[in-house]
Amino acid sequence: MAHSFSGKRIWAGTLLLLTGVFYLLYNFNALPFVVPSYVFSWQMAVILTGVYFLYKSFMKGLLIIAIGTYFILPLTGMMPPIDIEKMWPALLILLGVIVLFGSGFKKKNKKNTTSMKTSLNEDLFEITTIMGGDSRQLSSYDFKGGKITAIMGGVELDMTNCYLSKEGCIIDLSVVMGGISLKISREWNIKSEITPIMSGIEDEDQYSDNVHIDPAATIILRGSVVMGGIEIKRA
Repeated sequence: MAHSFSGKRIWAGTLLLLTGVFYLLYNFNALPFVVPSYVFSWQMAVILTGVYFLYKSFMKGLLIIAIGTYFILPLTGMMPPIDIEKMWPALLILLGVIVLFGSGFKKKNKKNTTSMKTSLNEDLFEITTIMGGDSRQLSSYDFKGGKITAIMGGVELDMTNCYLSKEGCIIDLSVVMGGISLKISREWNIKSEITPIMSGIEDEDQYSDNVHIDPAATIILRGSVVMGGIEIKRA
């Protein structure tokens, strides 16, 4: 009987297989190199969980990896140890922000999302999400860009129904432990002026044979991304 394997099954099975082989070789002292102790920590387990979720949800996986990486870096000596006793008030501050503004952000995003789907006409946009998500589809004949703020959250933005403004198009990003997914037309050019800190930009189709970039149709990405990522999808 022939078996059909979906992409998700192949991804999950391969990850489990390789992880199992690695730990089995370690248990029998068969690895040709020395393995640091933090490889077997709960922080590494969080990172592996994020890797698993990458295929299912890129933004969710990236966020989980970022959290695990933040807590594992002190074990590698790449950053000072995290003093939990001194940092716990930050949790109260975060909870306070959520209590004060969380419902307001949700109502605002819900309202904006509805209006975007009905009017579908926005030359400039502004999105703010904290520990949440926002998905929008824009439509404009003179698209000039906008601003995205994502703190421990994700934003999916579809701009394939937009025509870039002749004056230029700039998107300002402020991302902390979050992810941004931008869906654009295949011929658009992405120019990054972002300051990345433990972050990256993924644009796999940029150098594809069936993609012909138009330098005149350029989106400039500015701002900073801390422990997050930007995914470019071309349609």
